[in-house]
Amino acid sequence: MYSLSSNLKINLTHIPHSNAFIWIIDNVIDDFDKVLHYCDKIAYFNPVGADGTLFPGMRDEMPKPYYRLLSSLFNRLSEHPQGHIFKQFQIIKSWLSKVTLPPEQLDVIQTMPHFDSLSVNHIAAVHYLNDNCLGGTSFYRYKGIDKLQLAHEDKAVILKMVEEVKQAADVRGGYINETDQFFEKVFSVDAKSNRLIIYASNILHSANITEAVEFDKSSSYNRTTINSFFIVN
Repeated sequence: MYSLSSNLKINLTHIPHSNAFIWIIDNVIDDFDKVLHYCDKIAYFNPVGADGTLFPGMRDEMPKPYYRLLSSLFNRLSEHPQGHIFKQFQIIKSWLSKVTLPPEQLDVIQTMPHFDSLSVNHIAAVHYLNDNCLGGTSFYRYKGIDKLQLAHEDKAVILKMVEEVKQAADVRGGYINETDQFFEKVFSVDAKSNRLIIYASNILHSANITEAVEFDKSSSYNRTTINSFFIVN
């Protein structure tokens, strides 16, 4: 059983030049060591790609007690003055995720930031199990469009974006960490053990994979997070 920390800290920050917000919650779990124990001793990690996504690593679904913890967190957030979006929610999936693909093994599409969904009522969360030496999360704007949050009507622009990245495959390599020829980094959140961030799923984003990251799932320097996805009303 996981329980919310009595020392929970909630901050709401605004991405500059947009209407998008990032929720940053520190000291999420009171019994954080239990999560680390599950990750290190119990979880069974499936092969890369088994989850049906382009996530560059291995994953296992979190157990039901973690889902209950997320429900408790959202109920707490619904009491925040700006927490109306959390009053009705559905948890889609919660993945324990380890980055195991080294940069040279990435498909060109994995070298660009990604969005999780184009639906306006979908949100995502990253719960960091490591500190910032293994990288936080950055948010990006595709330079071919003025707005930050993508939508279904932007599909033509998205196809153009993907095609441009594919055409530049020879000069792209590794994980994106900074602004490049196609994408502008507009905001970044540092990782911190037991920190959880929540953001709109239709914003381009990517993990910051630092030089300290090791791609062996058993290494203490493997970048490990819990990635969760929700529908809110």
